[in-house]
Amino acid sequence: MCERTCNRLFLGCVLIAITILVAIGWTERGRFGPLETGARAPAFEGRTLDGRAVSLEELRGRVVVLNVWATWCAPCVRELPALERLHRALAPHGLAVVGVNVDAAPALPHGAAQGLEDWVATFVEELGLTFPIWLDAEREIEKAYRITGLPTTFVIDRDGRIVRQDRGAVAWDQPPHSTQIRELLER
Repeated sequence: MCERTCNRLFLGCVLIAITILVAIGWTERGRFGPLETGARAPAFEGRTLDGRAVSLEELRGRVVVLNVWATWCAPCVRELPALERLHRALAPHGLAVVGVNVDAAPALPHGAAQGLEDWVATFVEELGLTFPIWLDAEREIEKAYRITGLPTTFVIDRDGRIVRQDRGAVAWDQPPHSTQIRELLER
């Protein structure tokens, strides 16, 4: 009799545990995976290469191409020149291209004498990039934007909504990518 009661009690506990796990999974389901197209772009704060605090909110009302990258990421480095060409072509029409660098000081090459800001600034200068670069060594943007790989780029409309997101290197200065951005600028 005790064995039967113990088995029922055990089975009841297992069912309760499964129910709790399913409920937690159901409530947390929206916190993982890519952000929805049309969702409001999460708030994000970083700092410029000269240490000034910046926020995505400062760009509200503009079309924004927000690119998350690192110096150690080969596809990121391949993509940056296309973003620079896009910036040069469309910044006069109101486009804001922003690169968010997620390098961390421990990721710097062994023996690098300069700090993170100087390291990234030198890298950016060597590539001839003129669009703003923000630093996020704590990688807060990866959490807020649910980034699972680099490079990841978000196109954000004037209302602060995500209209597109891409993971991997994209030729942003070429159609159809540049065409979509031009259309957003004309709205």
